Amino acid sequence: MPSRDEICSAVEAYVRHLGNHDVDALLALFAVDAVQHEPLGVASYRGVDEIRKFSTGNAKVDFTVSLLSPITVTGRYAAMQLRVDRAGMPAFAATDLIEFDDGCRIVSLSAVIDPQAPAGPPEASA
Repeated sequence: MPSRDEICSAVEAYVRHLGNHDVDALLALFAVDAVQHEPLGVASYRGVDEIRKFSTGNAKVDFTVSLLSPITVTGRYAAMQLRVDRAGMPAFAATDLIEFDDGCRIVSLSAVIDPQAPAGPPEASA
C-alpha cells in the first residue's frame, strides 16, 4: 500500500495536471482499469480510454483549480476540496475522493461538483 506521502504527492500532481490541462500527465496517474465518476451520480468513465476522452474534452474548458483544503488520507483513500475558477462564473468548491492501488495509481475517483458551493476569496500568491 502506498504511504501517506506518496498519496499526497500523487494528489498534488493530479491537481497540477488538471489545472494545467496536461491530459497525458494526468492519465499517467491512473491505473489502466480505473473508474472516474464525474460528477458523482451523473456520469462514469471506465478505463483510461474513456477517462482520456472525458479529460480531453474537459481540458478545452477555460478553468483553473487549486487545493481549497488539506489532503486527507486514510489507508489507500484520499479526499480534498478544490477551488474551481471558471471564466464567467463565481469560483466554486468541488470535492474529490480518490482510491489508489498498491502502485499509487488512481483506481477510483469520485468528484462531487457543486457550482453553488462558494469557494471563498482567491488565495494570495506566495
